[in-house]
Amino acid sequence: MTVTIAHTNPARIEGGILRVDRKFHLGMQAYARNIRSPLLTIHPECAPGASIMDAIELPCSQLPYRIMTLQVDRAGQPVGQERARLSEEIARSRLVYSGGLGSPQIAHKLNVPHILVLEYDLQTQLTVTTSQVSSLARRAIRTVRCTWAYMTAGVPEMRRAYAIHCNGYPIYDAAQSHNANRLLYLDSRMTLDMIIARAELTARLATRAGRPLRLLFSGRYERMKGVDDAVRVAAECLRRGLDIEMHFYGQGNLRAQMEQIAAQSARPERIRIHDAIPYPELVMISRTFDLFVCCHIQSDPSCTYLESFGAALPIVGYANKMWRRLSEASGGGLSSPIGRPERVADDVQRLASDFATLTDMSHKALEFATAHNCEREFAKRTDAINAAIAEVGTRRQGPEIR
Repeated sequence: MTVTIAHTNPARIEGGILRVDRKFHLGMQAYARNIRSPLLTIHPECAPGASIMDAIELPCSQLPYRIMTLQVDRAGQPVGQERARLSEEIARSRLVYSGGLGSPQIAHKLNVPHILVLEYDLQTQLTVTTSQVSSLARRAIRTVRCTWAYMTAGVPEMRRAYAIHCNGYPIYDAAQSHNANRLLYLDSRMTLDMIIARAELTARLATRAGRPLRLLFSGRYERMKGVDDAVRVAAECLRRGLDIEMHFYGQGNLRAQMEQIAAQSARPERIRIHDAIPYPELVMISRTFDLFVCCHIQSDPSCTYLESFGAALPIVGYANKMWRRLSEASGGGLSSPIGRPERVADDVQRLASDFATLTDMSHKALEFATAHNCEREFAKRTDAINAAIAEVGTRRQGPEIR
């Protein structure tokens, strides 16, 4: 019997070749190495020609897991007979590990034990669903719908789950009153061999006085990631005459707006907006920077945080619930009010002139990334999955609704 993992990230299979994002495959390889059960992973079907950031292509015959895709509607739910296909696979499963595709409801109906994997608390869901809507009326409607769905579907799912694996502090705290069986993990692709060596960090810091302070952003060019405000941070630093340069790596709908803000800055050539690049290349490039600027307006547990730390990059950014807690726990950066790019620029200015603090935060970022490396964080999850497999065995009766 399999462990079925339902994902929300799209994938496409054509001619026996899987096209999917690199992060997914790396994660599934780690699952396959450590989980004591065959694995099936299920995805929304990616439309032909649709963009996948950092995509890779792999022969399905060589994968250490089985994969299937489903056609879904705009809400990410299987359409037509696709729900029946999903139900058939869940019915054959020993355990379901997911939070997508409506799988929690199906698993509960079929009495299949289910570990719920969550990232967003209610506040983050509200920010995500309203961040690109300008109409007050539409924002209000989306807020009501999102809150209703959270209370009528999300909370019961948390209560029914065998366990909840919580990606980040905000959802871990939010789930506390709904399920006592919770696990906290911090998402990252930063394996031990990818983390910058201390000697390389020392060499980078030794060059600081003779060059501009190098700022970095990587990720989606979308409002929820605050990337437009990150450009405003760089522009404000240049307006103040700070000797900085900033580079962006990613893709998304806000690129034209970002380029416009950069073009109007005091020194447009100091703000460079690039396409997305493969993750291994990004890891190497990140080591050449000094600070990561992270103006996320929502409290998502972005892997950006630990991956920046893995390059020994302190983070300056908005005090969403995730970064505020992480900055306090790690000492690896500074937080400032959401929606105030000039306050982030204040922190950049402080670290540009305070080499001792920059050095201290760089080392603390490195220490935190090492302590929470990808192998260790994945082991938390796979150990818990294996324990669940051993406990549930082949029984078909799920936990009682609390």
